[in-house]
Amino acid sequence: MEEDRIPEMPSEQSNTFVYIDPQMLLSMERAARKKEQTRQERLEAAEDGDLDAQYRLGVEYLNEDPAEGFRWLSQSAENGHIAAMFELGMCYAGGIGTERDPDRAVEQFTAAADLGFAPAQCELGLCYEFGRGVEKDLDRAAELYRLAADQNYPPAQCDLGFFYFRGIAVLRDDAEAARLFAAAADRGHPRALFLLGVCYENGYGLPADEKKAVKLYQAAREKGHMEAVCALGVCYERGVGVDTDPKRAAGLFAEAAEKGDARGRYLLGRCYDLGRGVEKDLRRAVRLYALAADQGHAPAQCELGLCYESGRGVWRDMKKAARLYRLAAEQGHPPAQCDLGFLYFTGDGVERDDRQAAAWFAKAAEQGYPRAMSLLGDCCRQGRGVEKDDRQAARWFRSAYERGYRSAAYDLGLCYELGCGVEMDKSRAAELYRADAERGYAPAQCNLGFLYYHGIGVPEDDRQAAAWFAKAADQGNMRAKALLAECCTYGLGVPQDRDRALVLYRQAADAGVPSAICGLGLCHEMGWGVPVDKVRAAELYRRAGELGNARAQCNLGFLYYRGIGVAADDVQAAACFAKAADQNDPRAQFYLGECRERGRGVEMDINQAAKLYACSAAQGYVQALYSLGRCCELGLGVERDPVRAAGLYRQAAEKGSTAAQCALGLCLLSGAGTAKDPAQAVQWFTKAADCGDPRGLYLLGRCRETGAGIKKDRKAALELYRQAAGKGSREAETALRRRKHWP
Repeated sequence: MEEDRIPEMPSEQSNTFVYIDPQMLLSMERAARKKEQTRQERLEAAEDGDLDAQYRLGVEYLNEDPAEGFRWLSQSAENGHIAAMFELGMCYAGGIGTERDPDRAVEQFTAAADLGFAPAQCELGLCYEFGRGVEKDLDRAAELYRLAADQNYPPAQCDLGFFYFRGIAVLRDDAEAARLFAAAADRGHPRALFLLGVCYENGYGLPADEKKAVKLYQAAREKGHMEAVCALGVCYERGVGVDTDPKRAAGLFAEAAEKGDARGRYLLGRCYDLGRGVEKDLRRAVRLYALAADQGHAPAQCELGLCYESGRGVWRDMKKAARLYRLAAEQGHPPAQCDLGFLYFTGDGVERDDRQAAAWFAKAAEQGYPRAMSLLGDCCRQGRGVEKDDRQAARWFRSAYERGYRSAAYDLGLCYELGCGVEMDKSRAAELYRADAERGYAPAQCNLGFLYYHGIGVPEDDRQAAAWFAKAADQGNMRAKALLAECCTYGLGVPQDRDRALVLYRQAADAGVPSAICGLGLCHEMGWGVPVDKVRAAELYRRAGELGNARAQCNLGFLYYRGIGVAADDVQAAACFAKAADQNDPRAQFYLGECRERGRGVEMDINQAAKLYACSAAQGYVQALYSLGRCCELGLGVERDPVRAAGLYRQAAEKGSTAAQCALGLCLLSGAGTAKDPAQAVQWFTKAADCGDPRGLYLLGRCRETGAGIKKDRKAALELYRQAAGKGSREAETALRRRKHWP
């Protein structure tokens, strides 16, 4: 085996002899003597004023004695040697053999560039690109790069190509960028090899070819280009042009990291953070992020900030998180801009400042960062840090959605459901909720369930509703738990299970969900899963009502109305009904209408009562349909309208109201507001009687007594009167007293 040839211990190598050819030793000795003779000859020539000798001698000395090298280059440059001017500029730029002096560097580069020296033109272009020793001027930089590129100087071809690649001082042109990268790569320029690889990987300016990209990254890597090492690692990490190999990826990131490359350190940190290709080690990940962050690497600064924000691998420290996000954000890194904005939005680690939050979200959003688009949409929707603008909010949500941001479909769906910033479209809302729900986003699952629960934009379907509530509840969504509890309470879409409902209500109530607190109150009121405790029910309704829950406000009002668990108090009852009615709760509107009609807790006002019944009836509340029908029949608070009355009675009767069934039957019996139809009247009286309604029993008995709409049968009538009287019907009691006068 090959492994057997590897010494097991270092000590086994201590006596190993290495054979070297004597001729090789002689050759190396002759080369050293020749170099020394050559330098001596060059020194003599330089002292005699030979400019080229001075230049070459200066370059040789830069590594051994920078000050001496600088002296010889200065002499050569002062006498007009172009290459010496360039090298002298590099000395001033890098502080080699002299003090760093960007202005003097530019002078030398300019002198050589004006004489057409391509390296100087390219270096001077860099000075203009980054504002070193001159005012930043990207147009001038592009011009200089072009002059050098036209001389086939690879670094300039690469730099000019990058300008086309990013659209810097020129119109973006991926094809021209790729052409220039290819020209420089053909001559082995490492960065050009890397950038050409980027073009092939992504199809920028030429047909995509991932395998060719990998070969170019490898070629650049062999020339020591660290960006290419990292890019090659990413290919192995993601399976781009090669088989996925996390260990190989981590090894390449480590190669770059060991050479001090900031991105390599960051990417290796991510491997340790996620346990990808290496054993998970959060502390090591943090150390690598910190090293890269200290080098100014924006993604590492952002990721380290996230570690401090979440307490991952370090003690949680929101102020440090904010400082790191700011460092990256100020470099234009969109995720950091968004994260810093979110800290201002919540007031974590910084003083809350909605304007700052919106401003940072806007910076990231303008760069196409979807999370920032969604958060900026929230700012516009709520008017936080910017003027409230529902249309703009919807636009940002749509932009985030089109870029695949997970919760943006939910946010945009909410706009369509409520008609905020867009034309209301419940069906479109359902489609958008479904998109995020199927991706596992709990709030969207809950909202989609709610639409199925109420038949909004989709057919009403309790099973679908309960299924979506369950998916969201399993992820800890408390609103979904409250809604699923309601399904379990009444057996809607799931088997009735009030014990399970109680558990869900308690979990959601502990999280402060108002509807769950109300539901828990109902359990105590009705004794569902717990002993009946009306006092506790009232406490829970009050708590939920104070949080704005309309159903709880109405329920508490009802307890005051009937003196259940609290002392009867019509004023308190009416006040509670009014709060819930203001939120368009139909049951509360009905009871407040009843208070107005009867003058209970409020001033009697039949007109206002009729309006409240109408509001409640418009939402299909059964008792309100009946009461409004009665108002129309008798002209109470509205004009008398028998036809409308009969229609309202029918709606309520079909929903199971026994009072309405009796009232409709009387209309049909007499022909008031509808065609006279005694037989149909009997059918409605029968429905009410079958429910044990005293008046329904009495009216059906009267039909049996008189033979109206049904065969006369006094014996059956007598039995019906007795049943009705037993349930407290005074009309039936009177009928029974009349029995002795029957013929």
